[in-house]
Amino acid sequence: MIAVFLIGVAAVLLLHDYWYERNWSRSLSIRVLFSRPHVYAHEVLELTETIENRKKLPLPIIEIGFRLPRGLHFEDAENILESDYVYKRDLFAVRGMERIVRRYPVTAQKRGFYTVSQLTCHAPSRLFAHTYRMEHDTQEEEPGLYVYAAQTDCSLLLHAVLVILGEKESTRKLYEDPFVFASIRPYTLQDPMKSVNWKATAKTGALMVNTYASCAAVRVKIFLDVGTDPGNPFSDALREQSIALAASLIRTLVKQQLDAALVINCPAVPVSGGMETGLKPFEGRKDSMCEAVRFISCSSAGKLTAMEEFLTADFDALSLLPFEEMLRLEAERRPDPNPAAGYGDEVLVFLTSSDRPVVRAQIHRLLGLQRSGILAVPARTSDRRHQEQERNLLVLPVTDWKAPSS
Repeated sequence: MIAVFLIGVAAVLLLHDYWYERNWSRSLSIRVLFSRPHVYAHEVLELTETIENRKKLPLPIIEIGFRLPRGLHFEDAENILESDYVYKRDLFAVRGMERIVRRYPVTAQKRGFYTVSQLTCHAPSRLFAHTYRMEHDTQEEEPGLYVYAAQTDCSLLLHAVLVILGEKESTRKLYEDPFVFASIRPYTLQDPMKSVNWKATAKTGALMVNTYASCAAVRVKIFLDVGTDPGNPFSDALREQSIALAASLIRTLVKQQLDAALVINCPAVPVSGGMETGLKPFEGRKDSMCEAVRFISCSSAGKLTAMEEFLTADFDALSLLPFEEMLRLEAERRPDPNPAAGYGDEVLVFLTSSDRPVVRAQIHRLLGLQRSGILAVPARTSDRRHQEQERNLLVLPVTDWKAPSS
């Protein structure tokens, strides 16, 4: 009799285990999402882990695991393993018709594009003889996280740019700038009434109108070197400093409604599963080497976003063009800088930690005699360098960079 009872209990357990295997993952959803689609480096955001069990069957034990690229730091370091990726695993007990939400503060330590991958869910059988795995364990349709280049203090470089911009009043009489007063002259029939200077009219007894100087739209073009020097142990840090400085300067210029452009010595990179938008190859030349240079116009908020996303690329994985070669291509594309052609209305900014004679020679060749330029050389705080002036080139060492606190 006891044997029959034990056989019956075993059969019930086996049937229940079989039924549990078939139904434990039904109406079970797991999502791991970032609280924001993009942040700046060194900022803090939240990673939200949501488990929703939309059935009455309870799940006594499930294990949720996923991985993230390195560069995101969890404030709560429980159940985390760091190697080539950051792996996290947690155990949950989920009742029927229950939703569990856990939020983890995460610090974005490094720029880049981050996605949650290898999202898995495991559950032991009722008899703990084996483990079940959930079939749908990926988040292919979930958006990732853009960590933009850090926001840094660019006031010194910005001041130098604005000083040069103030000297760029155009000699080409195309359009009058209503904010740049020139003189007062007598009224003619072609003048609109809104240009009449009534104070001058009252003093002279005749209609007088204001005239304004002609100013062209001046663009700041930034040449950014994203390469590294294998012989310099601080090369990676200096490159990050250059990228942060270039991005911060462009953000400030766009906020002040100034036209800015960025030229980078690297090819197009895939982002969000496709090629980036708002970018175009180097202009003017057709050889294959020019495909390794990208030009980004940042005259609007949408184009600024394209620049921010492009700068999240892993440049170590790309074939980069030497910075001096990029400058040579630009000099050949515009061999004769002529203000009448509009080239004199550009302020050129060069950002590179490789301050070598060949680089300076190409910079002077590109500037010619008509344009002004700024060479910003990121350096460590301990490097003692001084500001220099070479013809129409201002050499500006940037040594006081610090990552903003979170």
